[in-house]
Amino acid sequence: MANNQSAPLMGSAGPKVKSSGAWVTDKAWICGVIGAIAVLACAYWYNRTGTLSNGVYFLGYQLTDNRLDSTLAALFIITAIMLFAELIRLWFWDKSSFFRLDPLLKDKQYGVFFGKALINYALYLLLLGIVVAFFHTAGEYGFRKEAPYYKAWFRFLDMVVIGYLWAGLPYVILTRAFKHDPEADRRDAAWLLGRLLAFPVAKLTGLKTIKPDFSEADKKIVRALLVKLFFTPLMTVFFIGQFPHLISNVGYLLDNLPGAIASGNYSHRVFNSDFFNISIAFIFSIDVALAWCGYVVNSRWVDNQTASAEPSVLGWVVCIVCYPPFQMFLGLYYSSPGEREVLRFDNQWMISIFTFMMVCSYIVYMSATLWFGVRFSNLTNRGIIRKGPFAYIRHPAYASKNFAWWCVMFPAILYNATHTGIEVAIMQTLGLMLMTWIYYMRAMTEERHLSADPMYGDYCKQVKYRFIPGVI
Repeated sequence: MANNQSAPLMGSAGPKVKSSGAWVTDKAWICGVIGAIAVLACAYWYNRTGTLSNGVYFLGYQLTDNRLDSTLAALFIITAIMLFAELIRLWFWDKSSFFRLDPLLKDKQYGVFFGKALINYALYLLLLGIVVAFFHTAGEYGFRKEAPYYKAWFRFLDMVVIGYLWAGLPYVILTRAFKHDPEADRRDAAWLLGRLLAFPVAKLTGLKTIKPDFSEADKKIVRALLVKLFFTPLMTVFFIGQFPHLISNVGYLLDNLPGAIASGNYSHRVFNSDFFNISIAFIFSIDVALAWCGYVVNSRWVDNQTASAEPSVLGWVVCIVCYPPFQMFLGLYYSSPGEREVLRFDNQWMISIFTFMMVCSYIVYMSATLWFGVRFSNLTNRGIIRKGPFAYIRHPAYASKNFAWWCVMFPAILYNATHTGIEVAIMQTLGLMLMTWIYYMRAMTEERHLSADPMYGDYCKQVKYRFIPGVI
């Protein structure tokens, strides 16, 4: 399960710097902490009210009537809370430039302004239609076969389409009116689609005035869109699978565990199993929810637009091979033991020690996602994070995730060496080493991508070590 979670990428979308030297991303963790609290609060609320079964109610109105919609509603609530928190933070960070009125409105060219806003809305609607058509026809996602794995993703797409039809135009108008940003316009996927549509028209008609010019910036837009299209479905189904476990564990902690301990029948073995399962559910529900917000939301209101995406084939390969469906190609990795196999040991203290180290490592991993706030995304450059775990090493998520795997998988390999056979143990060790190498290459390709950003160079001067403070 842990291999399905994303490891964060440090980048820079050109973070604003105050005269004091503070970067706008330095306190992005505030939004992340609020998001983590929102995840736990939603889990508590859902458990105490039976929301998964009974549905979500607001002011007496029933908003959802099934388990899937109620779980998606939790994602929407968590994301809304994070976005509101980040808006408030950015407002206080720089009130003077938070709002930037469009020059067309200043010049009272209202018709031109609203015409451009309507075109932008229509282009986004067309782009959304293309995205929906792609997922409905791509065999991997199984829409036509009604495959259950991505059912939540298609339900989310339906909600997005309905939501954009109603709220898309007001959002576009408000954004273009009060968040004027020519640089953000150049990274706008809708305007790229408009230029792509204009290209064949210019070719057929010979109208040079509408013939678009394409540049490296347009390639960045396409790569950023591909990142979103690949990871958002995964993060959606990961959360749908994980969050109900968190809800159940909240109930277990509040209702069942105290009685089990008081009865005197609570064994060390049961404690190890509970510690393992509950920790995983808490850590990865928070991690995936925060990551989902970063992948889904790309807005100048929260200053998390993508400045660039990984340009190299190698960078893409070593990243996406860690996620479905490409995990199947890491055959050696599947020969390594699962994380839960550490629970097979007879020595319960040994299990406690290794599980504790794993949990501590995963907390570091989750904290790396938390420090991004709404800027999290693999393969992209959305803002340098230089505080929290990133103040000590450049790749805390990769380092901690690999340490966690070695903590719980290598002891299981030793167990298999004595109970199953040395050949199996060797193959499992090679599989674990392969995953470590994959993550090392992810770190190297990310640094090569980000080295084009001067602010990342400044960050590297501050933080010299990649994986272990003071060592490497």
